[in-house]
Amino acid sequence: MLTIIQILAATLFNGCYSFSTIPDTAISLKRANEMLDALPKGDPWLRLKDASTLAWGESPVLHALADLYETSHDPAYLSTLAGRAQLVLSHRNDRRSVPDGSGNIRPGWSMAFKYVVAAGELKGSNNQPVIYIRSTPSSNNHVTSVEVIPVSPGKVTIKAHNPFYKRYETFTGVSLDPADERFAEKVINDPMAPYSSGSGSYTSSSNLIRITVLNQNPLPAQTVKLSPIPLAYTGYYGVIYHPMLRFAETVKKDPALKSLLPAADSFILAAEQSYADVLQRLWREGPGQDEGYILTCEKGESFPADNVGQPFNFLGRHVCALLALHRLTGKAAYKTAAEKMCRLFKNRLRYNSSADLYEWNYWYEPMTTTGWKPADSLSANVKYFRPAAITEDVSHGILDIAMVTTAAENKVVFDDTDMKRFANTLLLHVLMPDRSGVRRRVDGKGPEHPPYFNQLHGWLELASGNPAVYEAIRAAYLVKGEESLTFCARLLKWERKLR
Repeated sequence: MLTIIQILAATLFNGCYSFSTIPDTAISLKRANEMLDALPKGDPWLRLKDASTLAWGESPVLHALADLYETSHDPAYLSTLAGRAQLVLSHRNDRRSVPDGSGNIRPGWSMAFKYVVAAGELKGSNNQPVIYIRSTPSSNNHVTSVEVIPVSPGKVTIKAHNPFYKRYETFTGVSLDPADERFAEKVINDPMAPYSSGSGSYTSSSNLIRITVLNQNPLPAQTVKLSPIPLAYTGYYGVIYHPMLRFAETVKKDPALKSLLPAADSFILAAEQSYADVLQRLWREGPGQDEGYILTCEKGESFPADNVGQPFNFLGRHVCALLALHRLTGKAAYKTAAEKMCRLFKNRLRYNSSADLYEWNYWYEPMTTTGWKPADSLSANVKYFRPAAITEDVSHGILDIAMVTTAAENKVVFDDTDMKRFANTLLLHVLMPDRSGVRRRVDGKGPEHPPYFNQLHGWLELASGNPAVYEAIRAAYLVKGEESLTFCARLLKWERKLR
């Protein structure tokens, strides 16, 4: 048991108490309850008012509560889950009558922080817009600022700066006249601007902004900071709904939990409303036969890579949610979509026969193969994308693993052989040989990457394919000494399941 002195001496970092080692008793309901009680009070949405807060902050708490119920069968955990989940639903855009940047009110949650396109206006002395500005990098556009310095009649210097990328851009003596050789759009806009952005000082073509000159009214000196364009990002839907649907299935199976049926039914209805919109607007067949995927957003909306498929990992939690909806409602369309996304993923796995394990990428074609050029007119935000087959990281990989384990349990596309191979990926590539930490990517290359350690809790789902997964991750948790509620709860769940 952790003493009060130990707790007071611990360093709280990123939600984890850090110790050199922790005792076996740290994996207990008592300790989980202590960490549950220590969670910040109040509405989690209010910390940032962004969907990412719910996806990466609150959803793991809901999963932990579901895990603790599976461990203890104490309905108090489900009651707490229901209350917190209802609060999450209360912030859905349609329940607040709030449109996103498209002007539409969606049955989802807007993100409007660092993972969307940001925009702004440079205004004339009459306070009317003269130049419209839109960001080009993949993230952190909310900290980009643009400054105007008048230098002579009809000429201004425009400076763009992003402190995250440590990038400074200066475009001297540009004009608002399309006939001028220093026309601002011609000087600043780069149709081949890459998806990422590098550091340094630059004077030719921007890798931070793209502009549209609206008129030639004189520009006074001014500085504007770009504002994120809100997007009801559907990639978060599976992440947020999955624990709610776990709750619904648990309640529906046990008559003793009938008092929680109204909450369960409300979660099913909410998920169906959201996925009706997703599958109608954003579902696409392909690229291969009997494959399918969900778009990041419609063309021109504010996900930086608009009008392309969501990465494998976000599709992974969609699979979990859709298979749960199929089990709960019997509607075949949910299972069909889940099967096609699973097949998309499985068909692109790389099999290492010598180690009997899988490796895979973060994304798929065209991002990994051909990319695209401006002439392809694929994305409104990213005119040019250089193809890059980047191996999946260990953190996002837990969403892929959730897809595989859920699908295998439902006998959809994946089977026991696949489970054993993914377990080998964890044991041989993800975990360091001495079980002291994890690597950054699933191919086993590179040094330890401490920020991803806590994500090991998601890899525990592979214990159903190989119980050695549980033993290895449990040992790593105790040696690492970084406690978290989600990790502790998941260990307790699997301890009970493997008895």
